This record gives sequence, C-alpha cells and structure tokens, in this order.
Amino acid sequence: MLPRPVSFRAVFERWGRFVYRFRWATLVISAVLLGLSIVGVLTGGSLAGNGGFGADLAAGQTQKLITGEIHPQKANIGSGFILIFSSPTLKVTDPAFQSAVEQALAPLAGDVRVTGVNTPYSVPSAAQSSYISRNQHEALVFVNLKDNSVTAQGYIGSVVAEVHPGALTMVATGNVPINLAFNKTLESDLQRAEYLALPITLIMLVIIFASVIAALLPLGVGVLAIVGGIGGTLVLARFTDVSRYAINIITLIGLAVAIDYSLFIVNRFRDELAAGASREDAIAISLSTAGRAITFSGITVAVGLSAMLFFQGTFLASMGAAGTIVVAIAVFYGLTFLPAVLSVLGGRVDWWPKWLKAKLPFLGRRRQSGTGAWHAMAMWVMRRPVVVLVPALALLLLAGTPFLQLRMANGDVDQLPPGN
Repeated sequence: MLPRPVSFRAVFERWGRFVYRFRWATLVISAVLLGLSIVGVLTGGSLAGNGGFGADLAAGQTQKLITGEIHPQKANIGSGFILIFSSPTLKVTDPAFQSAVEQALAPLAGDVRVTGVNTPYSVPSAAQSSYISRNQHEALVFVNLKDNSVTAQGYIGSVVAEVHPGALTMVATGNVPINLAFNKTLESDLQRAEYLALPITLIMLVIIFASVIAALLPLGVGVLAIVGGIGGTLVLARFTDVSRYAINIITLIGLAVAIDYSLFIVNRFRDELAAGASREDAIAISLSTAGRAITFSGITVAVGLSAMLFFQGTFLASMGAAGTIVVAIAVFYGLTFLPAVLSVLGGRVDWWPKWLKAKLPFLGRRRQSGTGAWHAMAMWVMRRPVVVLVPALALLLLAGTPFLQLRMANGDVDQLPPGN
C-alpha cells in the first residue's frame, strides 16, 4: 500500500493551532531572538570593502599564509593613508614649506599606532619626484599604520587630528580614509532611507487596512527581520569577509519581503474573523493558506539570492548571503511572531478609539469579499488575458531597453557625496 502523500496544508494548519495554543511562549522566544540579534549587531565582525567571501580564493589563501606563517612585523599587514600638503605661494622645495611639513608631522613620531612616515624629504632623491606635484606646490606624505584597514578605521580620525598643517592646506586620503568615508556614507544613507521609508510605509498600510494596529504588524515584522538580518550578517563577518554593501540588501529586501508576507497573513486573518471563525480557526486557516504561500515564496527567493554566492571575491557573494539570511528570518517571524500577536489581539486588530470611529465611521469597516475596484479589475483582466498580456509585455520590454546601454565598472570615490 502506497504511503499517503504529505498534505502541506494540514501541516501548516497544525502549526497554526500550535502557535495559537503557545502564543505567549512564542512571543517570549521572539523577544529572546530579538535580543540575540541585537547582541550580534553589537559584537559581530567588521564589514570589508567591495569584496567578500574571498577567503577560499588563491589571493585569500595567500593572505592566510602571510598572516599566519610569517611574523606580523615582517609580513607588512598594516595599512596607511596619505596626507597632501599644499600651498598657493610656497613650493615643496622651499625651506618654509619643508619646515611646516616637519612641524605638522612631529606629533606622529610618538604615536605607537604609526609605524613610519615617508615624506619628500625622507626618501632617496631618486624617489622624490613621486612625492611632489608637477607644479611643485603639493607634497605627498605616506603614513604607515600598524593595524589593518578595518582596525585602523576606528582611530584614524584621532591620528589625523594630531597633524596641524599651520599655514599649509592639508587633505587626508588613501585606503583607510576612503573606506571609512564609504562606511559612514552608507550608514547615513541607510538611516535616511529608513527615516523616509518607514513613515511612508506606515501611512500606506493604514490606508490599506483602515486600522493602525493592523498596519503596525507588518511594519513590526519588517523591523524584526532587518535587525535579525543585520545581526546574522555581522556574525557571519566574524568568520569570513562580508562586503559593506550587504547591509543595503538587508534593508531593502528585508523590509519589502517582511511587509509583503505579513500582508497576506494579516489580511486573511481579518477575513476569517469577519466570516465568523474563532481566533484559533482563523490562525489555522491563515497559516494553511497564506502561511504556506509565503513559506514557498521565501524558499524560492532565498534560493534565487543564494545563486550570488558563486561570485566569490565580489560584493555579490556578500549580498547573496545577506539576502538569504534576511528572507529566511522574515519568513520565520511571519510564521511565529505574527500569528502569535494576532492570536493575542483577535478582533482588536481592527481597533480604533470610539470617539474617532464616531467621527470617521469608515474606520475599521471591511468591504464585503468579492466587491470593490480591485475585484472588478481582476475579473476584467481574467476575461481578457491576451488584451492585457500583450501591452503589459511590451511595456516591460520597453522599460528594459536601457539595460542594452549598461556600462559596468568598479566603484570609486566618485560614489561619495561631493565635498567629502
């Protein structure tokens, strides 16, 4: 006798009833996981530059041999930065220019973080031309640091602050300052994006659900997914190189996927309650339908993103890993935290203050299933599939034509804001 095929619908229905019965325990576990995510954010590794997951490549193995088999002082595994001194009137060869540079650099001689300073006046005469500009008014100074670039970013600001150029103009540049500028710009851009996206998203969700509480739930799952994704990615960074650009995909995909998946479950739960189902039955039905859909959708998205892991040594590998992590976390919270909160709230998911509902009677009012503009549009499209498909496909092809002119290049300082 053949075994009965597994019914995924029944599996998710049983899971929904399990979450309902242990809703408070589920919420406690979610809180613990949030705490662990925050710990991961605070104690995780540092993000690298453009690359990522390059430890298994030949270059990565070479670096391991250098840092592991050769004495660090002989391996030259430190980092450094460049100071550019300039004057509109003095030339680099003028004694006053040389004196100003030497006085400015004097404090670095006693800094244990600095392992060496190369100036136009300390290198052999044959190499001096590499340190002086063609117009003779700018001089390069190379400052060597004892730590690698990631560690040096934590203190380079204080090292540069020790240098007082006096009458000269000074600019700090090089690998360490540029990487630090990229990291700060990325952090600032992410904060600005979140400050802009979250309020707009909340307003849209309130309009869609006609309920503040129902609108806050998908947003809450999105925040949990982002925190968990960042924490997981930074923990991963303790074991391998992870590009700083991985944080971008966590914020973008994490918020979008978490809200999208939560919308399905919250909407189905409200529909079942409106149809007269109990809380437990509403949760069970929601997870057996919408919950099952988001699970398989999440698996599909994660598998697609994981394909970027094959681009070893590039930022794509890091973005693939980060995207897979945040999607998995979004699905997890969508199947645990969200139904547990809905189990506690029940019909209060549509709650509004009585005085506000008295003034705005449409608040919390739910349209009968099978009515409304969206239903009418869906029915119209299904009756005319070819009429809709052809122009829609043509529009997509037209929108994709700029890709034919795509010119790819490595990132450089031009990506930083003007005046950085």
